[in-house]
Amino acid sequence: MEEHQPGPTISFALITDIHYAATGDPDRDSGCSDDLQKSVAWWNRQSAAFLLQFGDLIKGSSQHARKELQESLGHLGGFHGKTRHIIGNHCLAIPENDLTTALGLHAPYYTFSIAPFRFIILHGMDISTLTKPRTKQDKEHLSRYLSKPELHDYCGAIGETQTGWLRSELNKAEQTGERVIIASHFPLHAETTDPRYGLLWNHHEIREILTASPAVKVCISGHYHYGGYAREKNLHLIVLPAFVNRHLHPGQASTMAELSLNRLLIRTENENHLYDLPLD
Repeated sequence: MEEHQPGPTISFALITDIHYAATGDPDRDSGCSDDLQKSVAWWNRQSAAFLLQFGDLIKGSSQHARKELQESLGHLGGFHGKTRHIIGNHCLAIPENDLTTALGLHAPYYTFSIAPFRFIILHGMDISTLTKPRTKQDKEHLSRYLSKPELHDYCGAIGETQTGWLRSELNKAEQTGERVIIASHFPLHAETTDPRYGLLWNHHEIREILTASPAVKVCISGHYHYGGYAREKNLHLIVLPAFVNRHLHPGQASTMAELSLNRLLIRTENENHLYDLPLD
């Protein structure tokens, strides 16, 4: 096996499932705002290079969704680095085109590289009840998924076009020798969630693609508020604890990642090591 030197470390911030609510009552809304600002201040003190926001940024209430988005982005705007957003199911209380514009995204799934890593951001609501099918095949898949009661209608799947794009991005990473980090709102493994929360509808298909690529090392997700971990072959599958559940897991509302060629360390605000994983 080829030996890799540790190399430089990439430090970045992570948060998921903020579920920011704006009720119009300052006393009721202040707790989330204050705690979110504390997380931003901590990331800045840690000199995080960027922030990965894993989706369900807003509660998505019918009356206040746009205000929720405006206020939550305002708080995250205090972060000194670039924020990379992932779209969750609650986020689509706002139409996808409006949402991607507000989040500064050219597309709901995308990739970026920080040598020697390629980060691939997936859009798990590509096929869903809240998005218009992009191809005839996606429309057929949506009907099939919705016929299965065990697949919650608030979850979704990765469609035909995005799947082809994912294969292409993995091929590029393999050719350039990059190591891949996958970021997804939905969990991709049943052991990292529970039946009530669910997971990506076509998780089997996507996981097979990921585990078949020697470039892919880690998949990080949100959605399941209590967090979880599984390993399949050489792929680590992590689900982060939710910010909205921060009172149930104090100090884990937001995290920092330290990523090098041979290791991924995820630590909490109280400096506990949530994960310390070798990258084979």
